[in-house]
Amino acid sequence: MRQLEQTNKDLLAMTRARAIMTSVVLIMSLLVTYNVWRGARQSAIDNLQSNFEFRTSELNDRIRQRLTVYEQVLSSGVGLFHASEEVSRDEFRRFFEALRLGERFPGIHGVGYATIVAPDALDRHVRAVRAEGFPDYTVFPPGPRPVYTSVVYLEPFTGSNLRAFGFDMYSEPIRRAAMDQARDSARAAISGKVTLVQESGNDVQPGFLMYEPVYRDGGASQTIADRRRSIVGWVYAPFRMVDFMDGLEGPHPPALDIEIFDGETIERSALLFDAEKSGVAIEAPTPLKRISRVEAANRIWTVVATARPEFEAGSLTDRPQLLLQSGIAISLLLTLLIWLFLDDRARALHAARQAMQLALYDPLTGLPNRKLLDERLTQALVKQKRSSGHLALLFIDLDKFKPVNDNFGHAYGDLLLKEVAHRLLACVRESDTASRLGGDEFVALLADVEGPHGVAVVADKVLRQLNAPYEISGQVFEISASIGAALYPEHGTDAKSLVRSADLAMYAAKDAGRANVQFAPLPSRRAAPDLKSS
Repeated sequence: MRQLEQTNKDLLAMTRARAIMTSVVLIMSLLVTYNVWRGARQSAIDNLQSNFEFRTSELNDRIRQRLTVYEQVLSSGVGLFHASEEVSRDEFRRFFEALRLGERFPGIHGVGYATIVAPDALDRHVRAVRAEGFPDYTVFPPGPRPVYTSVVYLEPFTGSNLRAFGFDMYSEPIRRAAMDQARDSARAAISGKVTLVQESGNDVQPGFLMYEPVYRDGGASQTIADRRRSIVGWVYAPFRMVDFMDGLEGPHPPALDIEIFDGETIERSALLFDAEKSGVAIEAPTPLKRISRVEAANRIWTVVATARPEFEAGSLTDRPQLLLQSGIAISLLLTLLIWLFLDDRARALHAARQAMQLALYDPLTGLPNRKLLDERLTQALVKQKRSSGHLALLFIDLDKFKPVNDNFGHAYGDLLLKEVAHRLLACVRESDTASRLGGDEFVALLADVEGPHGVAVVADKVLRQLNAPYEISGQVFEISASIGAALYPEHGTDAKSLVRSADLAMYAAKDAGRANVQFAPLPSRRAAPDLKSS
């Protein structure tokens, strides 16, 4: 009995431990998986951010490099004018052809030279240029001004560049500001946002110009006043912004939305370049965005770079997702293995419990069997001997049970025995033991009774319950019980003698006509009270 109770405790503890352990393993493994995924995800985001920063920095560097290269081109043009007392139109054309700008310097619209014309020399200047074979040449826009400039050389001298021939750039405030800055600093200067005179009205792009000053006598003095007195003109280059940006993102597909603003403020009026308007569709916004400043040739541009969705899709790897999926799968597999391992042990304990259950309990009624009854009776006798108390045994044999089996089959007989067991349990206390010895024999162990009268009360209650009709699957059966009662210590001082006394009393009940209770005779042979049921 103790072994069975311990097995039950072990089985309950194992069940709880299995649930706790598998839950802990699952939670811990999922937590580890989450941390690994989060680390991999953060690493991927960091790599994405780093890649984005690199791409934007690379783009800004390419913008600076391209502007620096064009500045060097203009400086070489200035060198041409410094190397010659007077540069002819043909010399300028050959200089331009030697540069091979179309091959080496994409984005540049041309290279020109604007000369300064004093108001009193304007007519003479116009006649001289017309004499070169340009009868329609004039300086424009018309109108009196303190000083004039004119684009006299511009290569390639074809197509839309012809529209700039004779244009006084100094008459327009934005261009004049850049020309003055180049003159006073003796360095290249970039203009603000303009619309080039080369534009024809189709595919108009924002533009800018770069100027490099040309001084008299081939050099620039140290003071601004001297530079203003010795300036004779500017070598310059016009740029259309979209053409200028062409190819700057390198061989990769465009993955960044680039916006470039003239100056340090982000305003639509200062927008020089917008990738979206170049025919590239911008989809959902992205948090990857960088605002940077590019400074070149005395000008600052604000570059706003935003990652396109395809940039993130191309830069992020599937590694975090694979780690997450693999981690979850491993976690579930590990949990399943532990569950199966513990379940095998629980099954073993459950099997052991069932083996003990079969050894100690009646498989039909679930009542304790003879072995467990003997164990409990022995324990009860030890207790009563210490306390000088009483206990009793009721030996019960069913009357008229055999005809039920014979006439209706064992199925009905088994159901009837189960109902007998149920009624017997209802008549005794939890501290008592109702058991089945086998067949139609039952024994009730009554602990801590108050002498023969107390036993007689319980026995009579059991008799009345067992003698009542039984309705089993639509059939009504009327059987009865013969009960023999033995009291400790009056009818026996050990288990063997007590059981024998109760058994003899049960046979006495059958001899007395059945359906009654008989007490075992006392050792003095005095007759026990007759409790035959009416």
